[in-house]
Amino acid sequence: MEMEKRLYEAALEGSVSNLKALIQEDPLILDRISPTFFQDTPLHVATLRGHFEFARAVLGRNPRLATEADSLGHLPLHVASTKGHLEIVQELTRVIPSSCLARSKDGKLPLHLAIMKGVRVEVVSVLAQACLESTRSRLDRGDTALHLCVKYENLDAFQVILEELMKGGIIDGNNLLNAKNDDGNTVLHLAALQKHFEMMKHLLATPAIEPNAMNNNGLTSLDLVENSPRDLRGLELLNFLLRSNAMQRSTNLHSSLTPIETQPLTSHSGPFRPKKSWKIFFTFNGNNQLEDMKGEIIIIAAIIAATNALPMIYMRVNGPDLTEQYSTNSASFVPAVTIMSLLIAGFPLSNKLCAWVVIQSLYTSMGFLGLDYLGAIVSNEGRYSSVNFVFVFVSIWFGLLMLVSALNIIRLVVWIVTSIKMCMKRRRLRGRRDNGLTNP
Repeated sequence: MEMEKRLYEAALEGSVSNLKALIQEDPLILDRISPTFFQDTPLHVATLRGHFEFARAVLGRNPRLATEADSLGHLPLHVASTKGHLEIVQELTRVIPSSCLARSKDGKLPLHLAIMKGVRVEVVSVLAQACLESTRSRLDRGDTALHLCVKYENLDAFQVILEELMKGGIIDGNNLLNAKNDDGNTVLHLAALQKHFEMMKHLLATPAIEPNAMNNNGLTSLDLVENSPRDLRGLELLNFLLRSNAMQRSTNLHSSLTPIETQPLTSHSGPFRPKKSWKIFFTFNGNNQLEDMKGEIIIIAAIIAATNALPMIYMRVNGPDLTEQYSTNSASFVPAVTIMSLLIAGFPLSNKLCAWVVIQSLYTSMGFLGLDYLGAIVSNEGRYSSVNFVFVFVSIWFGLLMLVSALNIIRLVVWIVTSIKMCMKRRRLRGRRDNGLTNP
């Protein structure tokens, strides 16, 4: 055991001279090393520390150590790929090329670890060149190396693998670019989900890409961008997709119209502006800003509820008849309490339907509160000289509130009708695709 201890100390220090001295004392010392007694081999230790000369000397005496796995199922190549030690990766792939396809206990190849850790892109290039098959190997959820590049936003690795695939002649009709994971998502779908603009540009510039590919939910990459929360990054990506020839073909496919002449692309320096901006007023979307304002909305609802509840609590027994005020107060009080109950229960305002219910309840509560105020003004008309002016002002405000409330209802109707039409359209497209497969 003393000799083995000295060997591991030499590996930790990267001392080739001590290694040679140990081999002179015991020529079989490297052959007796086994992970059964030690979690790591001396080659694992030297690789972890980046001692290239020591690792090369060990491989020259006993190449078998390159195939030994540690407690996590990692070969020395896994360790070198994770740490980004380029020279050691080159030596290991030269000595044992098949180690590129060795999987750890969690099912990952050295290439997968290099992509996930974001190490030097040269390491990814060496691993892909050593064995192109590793770029097609899948993880437990069906993700390929390109899927991982998108998930971990490793654009450099993505470009390198794409170049190696093109050199190897793997870009064809049924290629890795259009491979789907268990969710039916291609790399184009993942890039759209993560709004990765540069990767989308590289993918759509590749002739072999299928921009109209659908995932398990029947959605294309354009559908995912359109249905995502609207922010500056998403609008820029949507603008790019709508201007690309690939997305023009996608639009033609969805509309099922005859092909039209493709217009040449022009430079676009200004911000994205929809051609028909009036449609925005009738488009209902879940709003992440409402989610951030949840606390403020609860406070507003609580104030409205208190404003309506206090007059009823302190109403005199022999006081004036307040039947009408009681009705309007109740109609304003109930929606306000409903809003507080929904938000406290955790209803997400990023959800379209939940956001609509809360907004409409708030409009209703404010509307009846204004109606109650108008009733109070009318009942005190003889007391104040400026009643007419206040009445007109509040009436205008009440009318605007009712107009906005009606617009919110129209948005809900448009959203429901649009959702139904989209479902019917996807069903027809799926039926046509299935008919095309069964009747070639």
